[in-house]
Amino acid sequence: MKKFLSRAAAVATAALGLTLAVGAPALASADKCVGDAYASCVGVNGSGLHVNWIKSRVAPPFKNCIYGHSQVLINGAHYADSGGGEDYTYCSKHIWGDEITTGTWKVNRNYAKGTKICSKFWHWTGGTSGTVNGYKSLGTACATVG
Repeated sequence: MKKFLSRAAAVATAALGLTLAVGAPALASADKCVGDAYASCVGVNGSGLHVNWIKSRVAPPFKNCIYGHSQVLINGAHYADSGGGEDYTYCSKHIWGDEITTGTWKVNRNYAKGTKICSKFWHWTGGTSGTVNGYKSLGTACATVG
């Protein structure tokens, strides 16, 4: 519940900031999460159409661990994988859960307005039904440039 409230507060703060910044240039910075109990998250830092860096994150609830890797996509095309595509165990250290960085990429370039930068965490399940080669996606979190 605390995690939900923190995300809700962040969204409200961001919306207020956008309302107060009418007339300012569009920012390339964004921070979004998608998922239910476990979530895939993306963080993008930059200004205007310039992107400084991209961070992929996973958000396990409570004090839990999850095994897998993140994948970054730009306009639907593969850009990078956390850990070079190797799976790792990511653990929340706090009772209400954490957003754990799985990878950071220094981009330092401009993108066209409307470019979608996304992150998807692939949880290794060992091949249960509804998986792709033993992995289940926690969802795709996206930010749009400009």
